[in-house]
Amino acid sequence: MQAPRLSLALLCLLAAGAAMPAPGDEAVPPLVPSTQKSEVKTQTASLPARGLFDGDKLSADGRQRLAELVLDALGLQVEVALLVPTGPWKIDGSHRDERALTPARLDAVKRFLADRGIDPKHIFVESRIDQKLAEPRLDVQIVGRPQQD
Repeated sequence: MQAPRLSLALLCLLAAGAAMPAPGDEAVPPLVPSTQKSEVKTQTASLPARGLFDGDKLSADGRQRLAELVLDALGLQVEVALLVPTGPWKIDGSHRDERALTPARLDAVKRFLADRGIDPKHIFVESRIDQKLAEPRLDVQIVGRPQQD
């Protein structure tokens, strides 16, 4: 009499086991949304070429405008600082006027930003030379997320 009871109990266990999902077949619980704000913020300054440089160095006005941009970006963990020359820049280095964009002038801007705490590895140049624009400009964009203290 014990064998039929054992068989019946075994059958019940097998039937119950078939109804349970196999490991890996279970539904994945939804992820809990992050409580951190991960919104990206961008600070931008558009600097006219006229008066931006004294020789291969930033002029006082250029330093002031860039300093204002860096102050606006305080509290950001900078992911990218983008230098975007736009307009009819003369980039061959043979001209010594305000429209000449030499590597030394770009390095002066990069150095200024690095001296103010922006990691040099995050400073990039993207050239958008557009002959349709009448006056050359240097757009500087600082992109980052709020720092988590």
